Amino acid sequence: GKEKTFDPSFKGPIKKRGCTDILCCLLFFVFILGYIVIGLFAWLNGDPVILLHPTDNQGRICGLNYGDLDLRNKNNLFYFDLTRCASAATLINLQCQTTQVIIFVITKCVDQDLQYHRQICVSTCPNTSWTYFPDVAKLEAARLSDIQTIILSGKCAPYYLPYAPVVGRCIPAIAVDSLNLISSAVDEAGNNFNASLVVSLLVDRGNNRILEALAIAENIFADLTVSWYWLLGMLAITAVVAFLWIVIMRWVAGIMVWVTLLGIIGVLSFGVWYCYDEWNRLKTVAGSNTTIIAVGFTTNLSTYLALQDTWLAFLIILAIVDAIMILLVIFLRKRIQIAIKVIEQSSKAIGWMISTLFYPLVTFLLVLIAVSFWAATALFLASTGSPIYQVIDSRNLTSLPNTTSLHGQTCDINLWSNSTHQYYLNDDVSCVFVKYGGTSIFHNNVIWLQVVAVFGMLWIVNWILALGQCTLAGAFASYYWAWKKPQDIPLLPLYSSFGRSLRYHTGSLAFGSLIIAIVQIIRLMLEYADNKLKTAENKVAKFILKCMKCCFWCLEKFLKFLNRNAYIMIAVYGKHFCWSAKEAFKLLMRNIIRAAVIDKVTDFILFVGKLIVTVGMGALAWAFFTNKFVSLLQAPTLNYYWMPIIIVSVAAYFVAAGFFNTFGMAVDTIFLCFLEDLERNDGSEEKPYYMSKSLRDVLGKKNKKAKKRKD
Repeated sequence: GKEKTFDPSFKGPIKKRGCTDILCCLLFFVFILGYIVIGLFAWLNGDPVILLHPTDNQGRICGLNYGDLDLRNKNNLFYFDLTRCASAATLINLQCQTTQVIIFVITKCVDQDLQYHRQICVSTCPNTSWTYFPDVAKLEAARLSDIQTIILSGKCAPYYLPYAPVVGRCIPAIAVDSLNLISSAVDEAGNNFNASLVVSLLVDRGNNRILEALAIAENIFADLTVSWYWLLGMLAITAVVAFLWIVIMRWVAGIMVWVTLLGIIGVLSFGVWYCYDEWNRLKTVAGSNTTIIAVGFTTNLSTYLALQDTWLAFLIILAIVDAIMILLVIFLRKRIQIAIKVIEQSSKAIGWMISTLFYPLVTFLLVLIAVSFWAATALFLASTGSPIYQVIDSRNLTSLPNTTSLHGQTCDINLWSNSTHQYYLNDDVSCVFVKYGGTSIFHNNVIWLQVVAVFGMLWIVNWILALGQCTLAGAFASYYWAWKKPQDIPLLPLYSSFGRSLRYHTGSLAFGSLIIAIVQIIRLMLEYADNKLKTAENKVAKFILKCMKCCFWCLEKFLKFLNRNAYIMIAVYGKHFCWSAKEAFKLLMRNIIRAAVIDKVTDFILFVGKLIVTVGMGALAWAFFTNKFVSLLQAPTLNYYWMPIIIVSVAAYFVAAGFFNTFGMAVDTIFLCFLEDLERNDGSEEKPYYMSKSLRDVLGKKNKKAKKRKD
């Protein structure tokens, strides 16, 4: 494209502008209205209580009265095998994947009323001090083989533990050491009970790991209750450190970049010398001239290191990489210097507009609201209608001629619960609760409403992120195009930019975010298809799907990059999305090498910043919670001092990422403004450069009539 020409009326972000992409703005508002309508329908027809509150296998909520079955005094749900809740199906269906029915007492696991009853509503959670199979000893044929058959067939709980109610669910409340009591368990009659099979079944089913995890979780929770205020204090320190890091970038960015580049060249050069020295030394060693091909494959790496060919290969590779690095530094030194000066100017911009560092909090709150609305809507949609039951048919039909599988067919739980029914208490065919739904158009299309809700969440979240980028871009552009800094910086630049973006460019931001949301929903569908094809044997279909996933991932990355720069142009010129994206792309293509260099230099600076803040705060947390500062501060006594260290490190990374994302937006905005300045102006009295003196010095340019200004 053609370079920009001088415009005497252009003095930075356009103040007088009109609404852009009105049609997309209207579409966005109509969609939001429809999204709200879906939410209202869901809220009117759904009842998330049945999902959030404990529910048995027949769709009955613990604690309610169902006429023929009064559960008002039974508010807790007991799981026969809690390990079966740890599955992906539990997250999808919002139901634990164990059969769920109602009983009143837990006395005989082989009682007719308790058969198949593996998730039940109880008045109080079991609180026994030992673990074994209750009443199995009362069976006439109480042999271990019978016990194993009963347990593995799912008719009896494999174990009982001391439980405690947590949000209406009976959760094991014992330490792992309690398992030692199994070896001395006795039945109700006081007879000794051989529990070796119990131990093996517990281990086989993974319950030992669950008990260990529960004990660890209890200790971690206790640690957090006594250290939470120290964690908050360290997060505040993290914010201060991240801010100071951004501020000092104006002084240390150049030193950091050049020291790193020269250090890399030095390490590569040392590697070249070392490889040559080893290769030269091995010339006098017998057998070292054997080729790598002759040696073949071996897991003993020292065999390869004793060969001349190995060190010669290392020498050639390192020499090539070293030469490339030296040539890049020599020929791109000016562009690297430009990138450093742009980073320094970005640091100054944030220093004059500190409020920009805290705008990500606004974005976070808006995203939280959008995601919360979607989550609530999804819960209500998933809980609309009445309980639906389906047949689970596990029979081997090959041995049953003229028999049709009933698996997946809907069934009436009242009929199947009648003792006269054909499959009453059948081992292989049962009627179980699967979900909530109905036969109306609304209920038949709940799955599509869920898809629309997910798409709406993606669109709105991407719009919120776009609003933040456009707002920050407008504020930083106001800084760059101010002739005298900070005197000419507009009053409340962040607030003014936010108002312009929201008032005039909602449609343009919706346009860009719509494109991203479409790509993201396609990627989710591809992930769903990939999950379905995991057990398939069609290698071609899997390969094509993997390629499509890769292509759409790349497409999303490119579109996000294009949108980011388009929002900068929107913030500056107030034009519609397509014009802004086109102009931003052409401007970057005319300066492709500069753009690539500043992108990589900025990525390096941000990476080092995140690394230093994260590792530094992790080290500080380690020193504090291990009482290295005992003479200054006394750390609380903890069970696991590593957990607060992990929490501080992870939280420090996200806090630093929020600050440095703002810094990255400042770099991108000032860089685009710099390119525009370079094309529009020539340094004459009529067309002076707005860039800082340090940038002009790097480029060898100057304003012919120097005006008094402050960089």
